[in-house]
Amino acid sequence: MRSLYARAASLALCAALASSLTPGAASAKPVYGGQLRVGAVAAADTVLSLFAHTEGSANDLGFLYDGLVNLDPNFKVVPWLAQSWEISKDGLTYTFHLRKNAKWSDGTPLTADDQVFEYELTTNPAVAAPYKADYDGVASVKAPDKYTVVYRLKQPNSTFLSSVVGGLPHAPLPRHIYGKVAPGQLKNTDFSQHLVTSGGYTLKEWRHDDHLLLTSNRAWWHGRPFIDEIYIKEYESNPAALIALQHGDVDTTYFLGTPAWLALKDDPRYNTVHNPADQFNQYVVNMKNPILADVQVRRAIMYAYDRKTEAEKLFHGQDVPAVSPIPWAQKWAFDPDTEKAYPYDPKKAAQILDADGWKMGSDGYRHKNGKTLQFITGEIAGSDVAIKDFELFQANLKSVGIKTDPTSLEFNVYYQKEQAGDFDLDGGGFGGGADPDPFIFLSSKAFPPNGLNYGRYANPEMDRLIDAGRRETDQAKRAQIYKQLQKLFVDQLPTLVDVMPYYRNVMNKRILGFDPKRAGSQFSSMMFYEPEWYIAP
Repeated sequence: MRSLYARAASLALCAALASSLTPGAASAKPVYGGQLRVGAVAAADTVLSLFAHTEGSANDLGFLYDGLVNLDPNFKVVPWLAQSWEISKDGLTYTFHLRKNAKWSDGTPLTADDQVFEYELTTNPAVAAPYKADYDGVASVKAPDKYTVVYRLKQPNSTFLSSVVGGLPHAPLPRHIYGKVAPGQLKNTDFSQHLVTSGGYTLKEWRHDDHLLLTSNRAWWHGRPFIDEIYIKEYESNPAALIALQHGDVDTTYFLGTPAWLALKDDPRYNTVHNPADQFNQYVVNMKNPILADVQVRRAIMYAYDRKTEAEKLFHGQDVPAVSPIPWAQKWAFDPDTEKAYPYDPKKAAQILDADGWKMGSDGYRHKNGKTLQFITGEIAGSDVAIKDFELFQANLKSVGIKTDPTSLEFNVYYQKEQAGDFDLDGGGFGGGADPDPFIFLSSKAFPPNGLNYGRYANPEMDRLIDAGRRETDQAKRAQIYKQLQKLFVDQLPTLVDVMPYYRNVMNKRILGFDPKRAGSQFSSMMFYEPEWYIAP
């Protein structure tokens, strides 16, 4: 299964230099130079941050763009381009004070007007920005002076700092560059030859579907990163990426699937990361499909699916069955009762389908009003685990009379078809939002192209709870709201969440200064301290 989109910019804090390095590397003096090599099964499909809605784009472009704020591996909001900010007592006005030493990679000062420009582009329908819905609750964004940005909200939003301002798609954009291009042409214009960026690295080379080569920004406001280059190599499959790691061709990857983790976790060449992930695995349901739009069918699917065997046998105990739209890394909001939802019960699944009018036919499948109970299940090409997962899913469903056949697509094509609503049921995952707020994929206001609600799910009660969770600022009260939301989710199954995974990865020990204890729950959080790392000469 694919993993999810990471919404926070994935850059690093490097102020402490040698004093903040890991104990094993503290005796060595950091040096500039070298190349960090990252293996990716799905690298960036764009170089513009406001279009970064896939895993590859979010992971790769996080090195290139800075936001007003950032999120550390513990989900704490920290100052970034904005050195400070104030929030009005009514929670409606956010005033950010930008650093005066930040510049674009072409030497032009980065100013408040560049943040206003991002807002103007994102909210322009001609741009078709995938995170346009984030700004539905924003009344205005203004720059009263060169280094002050003021957001005025329509209603309080407790997720505004972490999920909107801290999100990579809402990083400032250089008006002096993109202001010369018609908004409707931005998505299809190639800027890779002379890309202007704001982060710790700049783009040196992009060969689509092959690799990206990034070089350190020596004029970065936060200080030059020690590692001079980051080489991101795209592979066709997870097994190919594993071979690259085993041969030492790359130092790390976005994340490790179960086979790769089992193969590398005891390899003495690597430091290992194993933490609850800020994501969940799921099957996205297209509510435009009349069969899957029937909640009784969705409930039957969940009872028929042996997720315990999936987690224990297929994933070797590396995943935990749960039915929640909130990743278990978000401990304060995650409801552990969701781990008990929909235990494997094929008899109950059959009873639900019988009561719903789906009768078993002589062909071994169910039929109703002349239609067969069938649909296509999509998977991303290149994952051997996804193939085995689907085989279990298919066999479980067949045992209760449900027919499903697979389709396998290249990563970026897969996402394009989801955006267009051209699918039935898609296996994948979601997460990386650093806040439990599920607005961007469950709200009826977040249908594409304005958000990531690919299934086109709409429920007034779900919308009400999402909005209530955003308005509430007290964490304990928010937790109670999200408990209600998760109960509704379990009942209605807008997507079929099956398991909560661990974030697993490795880092070659030739990368000094890397501390697994500070790696967090996703690739972007693991990279947070990257500019502190270095490679011995």
